[in-house]
Amino acid sequence: MDATVLAAILSSSVIAAIISGVVAKRTNDKNMSLKYITEERANWRKTIKENTALLYSQIYSKDQDEGKIRELITHLIVSLNPSENEDNNKLDIEIKNTLVAIEKGERDYKKLEHLRDCISVLMKHDWERSKNETKGFGDKKSEDDIKQQTLGEKFYAKQKNKEMQ
Repeated sequence: MDATVLAAILSSSVIAAIISGVVAKRTNDKNMSLKYITEERANWRKTIKENTALLYSQIYSKDQDEGKIRELITHLIVSLNPSENEDNNKLDIEIKNTLVAIEKGERDYKKLEHLRDCISVLMKHDWERSKNETKGFGDKKSEDDIKQQTLGEKFYAKQKNKEMQ
């Protein structure tokens, strides 16, 4: 075999190995990041659910602990991510406002039921976003589709209509 042919084969093999290594590293880094984010979001959902259930049990308890109720409400509020722009985050703002009303003493069944419904929508939306992030490029839904599917008209459609004008 000629030295030039051997050099060409070796150099192309080295280039292929380098490209393969770079691609493998990027893929691994992306997978590790996705795994970490997915686990943290699962922990966040679990914490929200647990704190909401504890809040309900405190409010319906014969021996209400006002300090514990305020602590749980605070944990829930600081776990949300409300935006300054109300149109971008109607659901988080609605949950925050409901929690503040509960903290001020509005603890009727309808208010608590509204909180539970809003938290359920938030959990569904986050779950669908998490599932979508793990899908391959061709299988992913758009953020708009996920918001429309999970948040519905009450928390998303009005925003979408406003943007179109």
